[in-house]
Amino acid sequence: MIPWRLTRRRRAGERGQVLVLVVIGMVGLLGAASLAFDVGRFYSERRFLQNAADAGALAIGSALVRGETSTSAEAIGRDVLARNLLASPSGSTAVVATTPQYATGHAGEPTYLTSGILISGTDVRVAVQSSVGYTFGRAIGLGDATIGATAHVRTNGDMLPIAIRHYLNAPGPTSGATSPCDGDTNDFQDLLSTANTSCLGSATNATLRSTPSSGDPFDASHPDSDPVHHGPVIALVGDGASPGNNASFRGFIALDIRDFSTATSNVFYNDVTSGTQPNVLKAKESGWVATGYPGPAFPPATSPPDPNDQVGIMDGNSAGIVVDAIDDRYAPGDEVLAAVYSGTVMTIPDFSYTVASTVTIGQTEDRSNAVTMSLTKNNAFSGVVSTSAFANWGASTPYGTTLQALTFSPTPAAPAVTVTWTHFQTVGAPVGIYPIWVQGHSSSPYLTDHYAPVAVKIGTVDRDFSSTGGGLVISMASTGSTSTGTMAFSTPNKDATYFGGTVNLTVEGGPQDLGVLPTGIGPVSVTPSSFTLGKGGNQTATISINGGTLGPGEYPLTIRATGTNKDGLPVTRMIPFTVDIATAGTSNQYVDIEGFAVFRIASIDANTVYGYAITGSYADMNDPALRRGQVVRLAPW
Repeated sequence: MIPWRLTRRRRAGERGQVLVLVVIGMVGLLGAASLAFDVGRFYSERRFLQNAADAGALAIGSALVRGETSTSAEAIGRDVLARNLLASPSGSTAVVATTPQYATGHAGEPTYLTSGILISGTDVRVAVQSSVGYTFGRAIGLGDATIGATAHVRTNGDMLPIAIRHYLNAPGPTSGATSPCDGDTNDFQDLLSTANTSCLGSATNATLRSTPSSGDPFDASHPDSDPVHHGPVIALVGDGASPGNNASFRGFIALDIRDFSTATSNVFYNDVTSGTQPNVLKAKESGWVATGYPGPAFPPATSPPDPNDQVGIMDGNSAGIVVDAIDDRYAPGDEVLAAVYSGTVMTIPDFSYTVASTVTIGQTEDRSNAVTMSLTKNNAFSGVVSTSAFANWGASTPYGTTLQALTFSPTPAAPAVTVTWTHFQTVGAPVGIYPIWVQGHSSSPYLTDHYAPVAVKIGTVDRDFSSTGGGLVISMASTGSTSTGTMAFSTPNKDATYFGGTVNLTVEGGPQDLGVLPTGIGPVSVTPSSFTLGKGGNQTATISINGGTLGPGEYPLTIRATGTNKDGLPVTRMIPFTVDIATAGTSNQYVDIEGFAVFRIASIDANTVYGYAITGSYADMNDPALRRGQVVRLAPW
């Protein structure tokens, strides 16, 4: 038995040991609590630095998109950083090195940036550091902690679902045009050159043309006031934006359908399928205007185009929905990124001519071998094409007499090739503008014919008019119904060139029928059928077609527009259009994207978005030269 005194001493010793353990535990708990307090301060500082770094990087990216230089953009970013780095929650002073600093052993490697700003093209990195002292941690020998944050942004192409023509009336003359160009849409124009030089050279000779730039600030009252710097004002999408081969296209493309190498090669994205109805598809595509196309992104364009560059097109009658979407988001003066195509629509399998709408020659002149035109094809087309020409029907043109019959070379030819007018000569021909038709014929294996009207301007004819109606499609859902379409006619606002006379319009059959209307077609009319085009005049004519007993299909027709100008000279132009009866279905028409460019919107009306180029064309939509058409997004470090 243990004596009670010994037991009491033993219990007292145990109480002392417990007290020591409690004291030691309290110290440990207080130390842990102190460290937890300091760690909380560090997290708060880290979040503070991250917000500042994000804001600075986004400010730099936004400045680049506005067109600022890298130096100016960095200065803007440093100012935003300085303001966002005030009032640190830890009371520390953050540092953004003026010269980039890197982790030891990784000098010059962007992902190891520890302090400073790096701008490389469309790529921006910002790194911030601050030194935060321990509070309670000092009691256990801890001094300062380095807290850092990094932000990375990229500017990405924000492409609209529209494709804009590169050329009008290509391939164009090689001589004769002078600067400043007069903007005549019947002449050759490179729409990605400055307005003053757009008519010079040809599609294959750009040595005399200048690349557009942003130039002077936008002037809403005079949007075309800086032709030295920006491109010619044109219809970007909508009425007036038709291609050179008169296809039913007004610039609205189907971003989700690519690859037209063959009739069965289409690739679909974003839940689009081959069975997607046209109205569903056009609503989806126009919706990307507001939100941006989700991808997959377009790869850099190649030459010749690969399947990724081949994009489906919307019918011209569908372009209104994308015009409305652009009007909702943008205003005149805003800058947008768009795809660029040659100006020619392709079909599977098919060939296509790119022919000037007007060619010139003197009353007695030999211009043999001076005019060329492009003959291109789809990858699936394997035939050869023969080229010929014939006089316009029912008109007393000089073709075949004082304007001698045309010959071409090479013919037959396998596209792609340049076809030359090898015999183009006049002998005492009358002054005026007279249409002829160029015909391309492929007998095997496709038995395909294409026709292109060309107005031959003989002698000095300054007073002319033009139409944006080529390629109009008048659609009707069923046989026997009536539908309408419109064409616009205009003449320059210049004393020496405006038409000044009466234009008469008639609806006729297509060139394949030499103007004879299809058997079974119902009543056709054009209103007004006659009007005067004075200085700066514009006139819209409405065409009404009743399908009669015509079955489903496409029927090429023509508007003959003819009159005598103020100088007493005859001018006649032929404008093809198509009647489409009950042919709902997937189209095999597409455009080859050859690059991307930034355009400034000049004006928007109910049917058309007008604008001009402020850059040239670049293969990659993320190219630094296209910053003004890009958006800024945070990216992983």
